[in-house]
Amino acid sequence: MYEQRQPSDRFCTPELAQELAAVSTAIHHPVCMYLNRRGQVLRVAVGTPAQTQLSEQELPRHSAERLSGVRCLATQLKATPPDGANLTAIARQRLDALVTLICAPTDSKSNSKSKGAIAKNGTSSEIQSTYLVHLVPDLDQPWEISPLPLAELTEEDFGDLVDDWEKEFHAAGYGAFQFEEKGDDQDKILLVGLMTDDLSPQRFQDGLEELVRLAESAGGTVLETMIQKRSQPHPQTVVGQGKVDEIAQQAQAIGANLVVFDRDISASQIRNLEAQMNLRVVDRTELILDIFAQRAQSQAGKLQVELAQLEYMLPRLRGRGQAMSRLGGGIGTRGPGETKLETERRTIQRRINQLQQEVNQLQAHRSRLRQQRQHNEIPTVALAGYTNAGKSTLLNTLTHAEVYTADQLFATLDPTTRRLTITDAETQSQRSLLLTDTVGFIHELPPPLMDAFRATLEEVTEADAVLHVVDLSHPAWESHIQSVQEVLADLPTISGPTLLVFNKVDQVESEALAAAQQTYPDAVFISATRGLGLETLKQRLVHIATPAADAKMNTEFSAP
Repeated sequence: MYEQRQPSDRFCTPELAQELAAVSTAIHHPVCMYLNRRGQVLRVAVGTPAQTQLSEQELPRHSAERLSGVRCLATQLKATPPDGANLTAIARQRLDALVTLICAPTDSKSNSKSKGAIAKNGTSSEIQSTYLVHLVPDLDQPWEISPLPLAELTEEDFGDLVDDWEKEFHAAGYGAFQFEEKGDDQDKILLVGLMTDDLSPQRFQDGLEELVRLAESAGGTVLETMIQKRSQPHPQTVVGQGKVDEIAQQAQAIGANLVVFDRDISASQIRNLEAQMNLRVVDRTELILDIFAQRAQSQAGKLQVELAQLEYMLPRLRGRGQAMSRLGGGIGTRGPGETKLETERRTIQRRINQLQQEVNQLQAHRSRLRQQRQHNEIPTVALAGYTNAGKSTLLNTLTHAEVYTADQLFATLDPTTRRLTITDAETQSQRSLLLTDTVGFIHELPPPLMDAFRATLEEVTEADAVLHVVDLSHPAWESHIQSVQEVLADLPTISGPTLLVFNKVDQVESEALAAAQQTYPDAVFISATRGLGLETLKQRLVHIATPAADAKMNTEFSAP
């Protein structure tokens, strides 16, 4: 079959269609043949169009704005039109057309005049019906299915039809693959949430809403969210195989070019999903790392983000297939020198070691700065809390720091320290404090970030007091408190006291505010944007930070 060549202006010849049907009937499996526009056979494979897809590298045309220049002839043993998985495969590969041949076995001995072809084992097959499927510039239904007799199909002018179809795409202003307006390079995201037995419904819902905010903070547009319930993740594809096909079909239907999962998934799972869906797949950690890479402005921030990304990438180099390695246990696999995989891994490892040394130097530099502050006997207060709780806004309001703020997750990444002078209401004396804005926390903060940002997080552990800022207007503020406490518990021992500060009280109902005040009577309730409760906060800062600093100083001087 590979040696055959078909007319360039026809979908196929009747003889080839009958031969494909006979082979398919003989082996009791569907068969697919892929041909280019010159009539050359690119691939013959056993399976459905969804199972035998060509990779992007195998397609003659790589531009997403045109059809790929490949058509597929597929046999089918069931007398039904092409299903959703096969239709999605057409769109993924931007095929010129899909010709589906519905096959039915016949008895060649009893009917010698059968029009069907006869396979080598004597099995004969007859083509009952044929379907022609091609793409159309329609967001809701991006393909058109037409039942045609085989005789009529084989006489159609294939070249003219393809030209007409591509002109339709051009006139509509849509690409043949994304089905979205040209010139829009923003990521169109389909979110996937997996609810397992270890997650409560509320925690799962909060995680999905947070994932939407993360995707928007990264600069993407969330088009839709899909959910599956399983007792535990599928070891190969996270979600079930049927759900993978459904995700691929929905992504194609809505024009998504990126699939984001609400959890961390392994490199092999990402590879399996991308191979089956022909779409980019990222997990929650990679999404957060991308946001950090966009937000880092200072040299120290960029340094720590690069370290986190490389530490995330290193274990994911494994299992990329034979193309990455030539070492093995047979003929042709024993060779001189390192493999490509080993070389890449060693290069990344060297860069990680270099970055870790630079982070250690940054850590030592900040330690010296803290020692100078302690020598000047200026208490330090670290602003900690969940991302988007209003820490930077509070720092700006108290110290006029002019730090960048925005209503998005991880808007501020680089730590900023400013001096705050407060008049003690009891003694009327002037007391100075140093406020340090730190990176925001999040539920299950990725381990690479924890390791890379240890120099920044030390600002929290070494501070004389910690201001834990909470967004009271967020529906999940209680779980945010728990998440921040879990992150703080993973850090070295915090030397000073922690003051709980509820922000954005102007955006909550009076009943919710009263309930929070009753639950946390020692907390301070403020609005950084409206200036509410700030004087009370300043007095509390003086009373907790100054004694803590004095106690720490006395401990250091009395140490042997």
